[in-house]
Amino acid sequence: MGVSSQFSLQGKRRTSLRQLVKTIIATVSAWFVALLIFPHERPIFAAIAAIIIIQPSVNQSLGKAFERSTGVFIGVGLASVATIIFGLQPWLVLVAMVMAFVSGWVLKFTSTTASQIAISSMLVLALGAVTPERALSRIAETLIGACIALIVNMAVSPPIPVKPAREAIGQLGLHIAAIFEDIGSVLRRSTSDVVLEDIYARARALRFEYSEVEAKLTRAHEALRFNLLKGKHQPELDAQAKTLLQLSILSTRVVGVARGVRDHYDQSVIDEPGISDIALEFIRAGHDLRLRMRDAGLADDGVLAGHDVDPALTTPIELPRPSSKNWVLVGFLMENLRRIRDEVAGTSSD
Repeated sequence: MGVSSQFSLQGKRRTSLRQLVKTIIATVSAWFVALLIFPHERPIFAAIAAIIIIQPSVNQSLGKAFERSTGVFIGVGLASVATIIFGLQPWLVLVAMVMAFVSGWVLKFTSTTASQIAISSMLVLALGAVTPERALSRIAETLIGACIALIVNMAVSPPIPVKPAREAIGQLGLHIAAIFEDIGSVLRRSTSDVVLEDIYARARALRFEYSEVEAKLTRAHEALRFNLLKGKHQPELDAQAKTLLQLSILSTRVVGVARGVRDHYDQSVIDEPGISDIALEFIRAGHDLRLRMRDAGLADDGVLAGHDVDPALTTPIELPRPSSKNWVLVGFLMENLRRIRDEVAGTSSD
C-alpha cells in the first residue's frame, strides 16, 4: 500500500500585514544603520539578523536574538580559526560548515542555533578574506540588526491575543456546566448505557480542550511580556489564569463523576430517597457555573437563556440512609457534589 503525502507552499492564512511591515522596516533600517557605521561593507549580517529576529512577540524576538547572536559569534570565530589553520582554500567553506555542525552537536545546541553557526561560517568566508577586523564587524552588524529588530518589535507592539484566550476559557466553563446539567438529568430518569457513555466521552474530551485553552493563555502571556501595553491587559490575564485553574479542578471532578455514574448506574438509583435532590444540585451547579462565566466576562447573557439569573446552589442536602445496592454511588455523588459546590461558589480551601 502506497503512502501518500501532501506538500503545500501556502499556509492557511497570510502573515499579518503588521508583521510584514515590521519586518520590512527592521530590515531596511538595519541595513542603512550598519552601512553608516561600516560604509565599505555590505551589511548582510545586519539585514539577516533583523529578518530572523522580528517575531510575533517581543519575548520570541529575544529568544531569536540570543540564538542568532550566539550562532554568529561562534560561526565567525570558527571561520577565523579555519582561515588561520588552512589559509584561503576553495574547500574552506565546506570545512568550516562541518566544524560548525560538529561544534553545535558537542555543545548540545538546538538545531536552529547549530544551523546559525554553519550559515554564519559559510557567509563570512563567502564574502571575502577573514581578518580580525572583518570578523568583529560581522558580529557588530548582527548586534545592530538584532537591536533594531527588538526596538521595532517593541515600538510596533503586536496585538495581544487576550480575546481568543477569554473565549476559549468561557467555552470550557460552559462545556463543564453542560455536563453537570446532563449528569443531573440522567439521575432523574431511566437512562440508557449509550447516553451514559456519551456523557463520559464528553467529560474526557475536556482534558484535551483544557490543554488547548492553556496553550492559548500561555501565548497571550508570552505576547504580553515586554509589551508596552502590559499594564492594560495584565490584570485580565491574571484573572483568566485564576479561573482556568479552577476550571482545571472542575474538569477533573466532572470526569470522575461521569465515570462513576457510568460504572455504577442502576435503574433503581432514581428511586433512592434524596437522589432527586442530588440531581437538582448538579443541575444547579451547572447553572451557577454558567452564571460565573458570565459575571467574569467570559460568556455573554445568552448562556443563561431559560435560566434564572441568581445563584441556585442551596445548603448541603440531608439524606436518609441509601439502600445497600446504591450506597456507593450515592455516597460518591454526595462527596463530589460537596467539592464541586465549593469550587463553583469559590469557597474551596484546596
